[in-house]
Amino acid sequence: MDGNLKDLAVETYNRVVTAELRINELVQERLSFGDPLWRFFTVYLEPGFLFNLLIPMCGIYSQALLTRLLFAVGLASTLNSFFKWILPEQRPLWLLREMYASSVRYPSPVVALESHPLSCETTAGMPCAHSMSFTVFTLTIWMFLYAQSRQRWLKGTVVPGLIFCMWLSRLYLATEFLHQCVLGTFIGMQAMDALNQNADYLWSRSRRWAVTGVFLLGGLSAAVYFVKLSLDVDPHWSVREAFKWCPDPSYMRHEASPIFYLVRDLGILMGMALASPLSELDTKNASVWRRCIVLVVLELFNFGMRWATPKQNGRFAFLAYELFRNALHSLLLLKYIPKLK
Repeated sequence: MDGNLKDLAVETYNRVVTAELRINELVQERLSFGDPLWRFFTVYLEPGFLFNLLIPMCGIYSQALLTRLLFAVGLASTLNSFFKWILPEQRPLWLLREMYASSVRYPSPVVALESHPLSCETTAGMPCAHSMSFTVFTLTIWMFLYAQSRQRWLKGTVVPGLIFCMWLSRLYLATEFLHQCVLGTFIGMQAMDALNQNADYLWSRSRRWAVTGVFLLGGLSAAVYFVKLSLDVDPHWSVREAFKWCPDPSYMRHEASPIFYLVRDLGILMGMALASPLSELDTKNASVWRRCIVLVVLELFNFGMRWATPKQNGRFAFLAYELFRNALHSLLLLKYIPKLK
């Protein structure tokens, strides 16, 4: 009985994702006129760009907004990274090329998708990191502006429109299935709700409590790695799939691997933990010009550190450096930049 249910579930899943491939194809065929816009959303509104530029620049408007954004998007991105680390899922181009390569396992596909350099991502597809992080980012800004000036129209028109454009961007580049985009947004909204309900508790935690929590998360990610090895499951399955099906390996980047995303997010959390308790942080604003100058200098410094990342000195040095850089960046943004104002 259990075997029949498992076979039925697998067959149903295969039918759903095969049907969703047609959605990707339709978006590529009918919405190709928006190619620059879809590329803009994927390149300039992805989680790394949010952390390295957009969230810091929001501090020019308000230090309180910067703190909320870094807290919410950082936790949501970490949740997303753990989802992909524990239960990886196929991406559209990987599945489609497997269908073409294995006529025995899959029926002959009737879908053709165009590949782009941006399509070669090395993390798993579920849930969509772009949709999840961007949803939390836009909703946090809306909630902050609503509390300040009651801008109701943002939630009803602008926010859904931006999130929908992010979905179309991911579908157009064939990097995600529709259900991965929708679930990314849904999980992001649920995470926002949970954070809002427990905000006072989380913001009041001591530094020792927060740092211990980050170490426990790091231990959990390491435990998942060794459990997968013991079960003969490849922890780097998504990276091997990307190398297997990407038309040009030069399109892939070190900083797009699942291990990197985990380390990046844990680094951001460590910076927040070292700045804890967040409820005691200084969020008063100085003049706009002073905030602008301080944050621009910090981001130029951060850009220099990113440019100097030791990519040729082995994986351990690369990951340790990125953990330190992200922790330092978020710590400076939250605790020390306000003191310079």
